[in-house]
Amino acid sequence: MCPSIDEAALGVHENLMIKKKTVYVCINKRGGRACIGPKSRDVFRALHKRAKERGGEVEVERIVCMGYCSQGPNVKIHGGPFFHEVAPDDIDVILDEVLSGKDARS
Repeated sequence: MCPSIDEAALGVHENLMIKKKTVYVCINKRGGRACIGPKSRDVFRALHKRAKERGGEVEVERIVCMGYCSQGPNVKIHGGPFFHEVAPDDIDVILDEVLSGKDARS
Protein backbone atom coordinates (compact mmCIF):
# COMPACT_ATOMS: atom_id res chain seq x y z
CA MET A 1 0.00 0.00 0.00
CA CYS A 2 1.42 3.39 -1.01
CA PRO A 3 1.38 6.32 1.41
CA SER A 4 -0.75 9.30 0.54
CA ILE A 5 0.93 12.43 -0.78
CA ASP A 6 0.39 14.08 2.62
CA GLU A 7 2.04 11.16 4.44
CA ALA A 8 4.97 11.17 2.00
CA ALA A 9 5.41 14.95 2.38
CA LEU A 10 5.35 14.61 6.17
CA GLY A 11 8.07 11.97 6.02
CA VAL A 12 10.27 14.21 3.87
CA HIS A 13 9.62 17.15 6.19
CA GLU A 14 10.55 15.09 9.26
CA ASN A 15 13.79 13.97 7.60
CA LEU A 16 14.71 17.58 6.82
CA MET A 17 14.08 18.56 10.44
CA ILE A 18 16.58 15.98 11.73
CA LYS A 19 19.96 17.58 11.07
CA LYS A 20 23.19 15.93 11.99
CA LYS A 21 25.68 17.92 14.03
CA THR A 22 28.91 18.52 12.15
CA VAL A 23 32.55 18.39 13.20
CA TYR A 24 35.30 19.60 10.87
CA VAL A 25 38.84 18.24 10.78
CA CYS A 26 41.52 20.33 9.06
CA ILE A 27 43.56 18.49 6.44
CA ASN A 28 45.39 21.46 4.90
CA LYS A 29 48.33 20.67 2.64
CA ARG A 30 50.95 23.03 4.05
CA GLY A 31 54.41 22.08 5.20
CA GLY A 32 55.74 21.80 8.73
CA ARG A 33 53.38 20.98 11.58
CA ALA A 34 50.31 21.69 9.48
CA CYS A 35 47.22 19.53 9.43
CA ILE A 36 48.01 17.36 6.41
CA GLY A 37 50.34 15.17 8.45
CA PRO A 38 49.50 11.61 9.44
CA LYS A 39 48.27 12.76 12.86
CA SER A 40 45.45 14.76 11.29
CA ARG A 41 44.45 11.86 9.06
CA ASP A 42 44.47 9.57 12.11
CA VAL A 43 42.22 12.02 13.99
CA PHE A 44 39.84 12.22 11.03
CA ARG A 45 39.60 8.43 10.70
CA ALA A 46 39.18 7.87 14.44
CA LEU A 47 36.56 10.62 14.76
CA HIS A 48 34.61 9.33 11.77
CA LYS A 49 34.69 5.73 13.04
CA ARG A 50 33.76 6.64 16.62
CA ALA A 51 30.93 8.94 15.50
CA LYS A 52 29.41 6.00 13.59
CA GLU A 53 29.87 3.68 16.58
CA ARG A 54 28.04 6.19 18.79
CA GLY A 55 24.95 6.22 16.61
CA GLY A 56 25.84 8.33 13.60
CA GLU A 57 24.30 11.55 14.94
CA VAL A 58 27.51 13.46 14.19
CA GLU A 59 28.83 14.03 10.69
CA VAL A 60 32.60 14.38 10.31
CA GLU A 61 33.90 16.43 7.39
CA ARG A 62 37.29 17.49 6.10
CA ILE A 63 38.06 21.19 5.77
CA VAL A 64 41.07 22.81 4.12
CA CYS A 65 42.22 25.49 6.58
CA MET A 66 41.17 26.86 9.94
CA GLY A 67 44.09 29.26 10.29
CA TYR A 68 45.77 27.49 13.21
CA CYS A 69 48.39 25.57 11.25
CA SER A 70 51.02 25.53 14.00
CA GLN A 71 48.50 24.08 16.49
CA GLY A 72 47.30 21.11 14.45
CA PRO A 73 45.68 18.70 14.21
CA ASN A 74 42.67 21.01 14.51
CA VAL A 75 38.99 20.13 14.95
CA LYS A 76 36.04 22.53 14.95
CA ILE A 77 32.49 21.89 16.09
CA HIS A 78 30.06 23.68 13.78
CA GLY A 79 28.81 26.64 15.79
CA GLY A 80 31.09 25.70 18.67
CA PRO A 81 34.70 25.69 19.83
CA PHE A 82 38.00 24.76 18.23
CA PHE A 83 40.16 21.94 19.52
CA HIS A 84 43.91 22.15 18.88
CA GLU A 85 46.66 19.53 19.00
CA VAL A 86 43.97 16.85 18.89
CA ALA A 87 44.93 13.20 19.28
CA PRO A 88 42.76 10.10 18.79
CA ASP A 89 42.45 9.88 22.59
CA ASP A 90 40.53 13.20 22.53
CA ILE A 91 37.76 11.91 20.26
CA ASP A 92 35.24 10.94 22.93
CA VAL A 93 35.57 14.31 24.68
CA ILE A 94 34.87 16.09 21.39
CA LEU A 95 31.88 13.87 20.59
CA ASP A 96 30.54 14.30 24.14
CA GLU A 97 30.63 18.05 23.65
CA VAL A 98 28.97 17.89 20.23
CA LEU A 99 26.16 15.67 21.45
CA SER A 100 25.55 17.47 24.74
CA GLY A 101 26.01 21.00 23.45
CA LYS A 102 28.08 21.74 26.57
CA ASP A 103 31.81 22.17 27.09
CA ALA A 104 32.96 18.66 28.04
CA ARG A 105 36.49 19.88 28.78
CA SER A 106 35.61 21.67 32.02
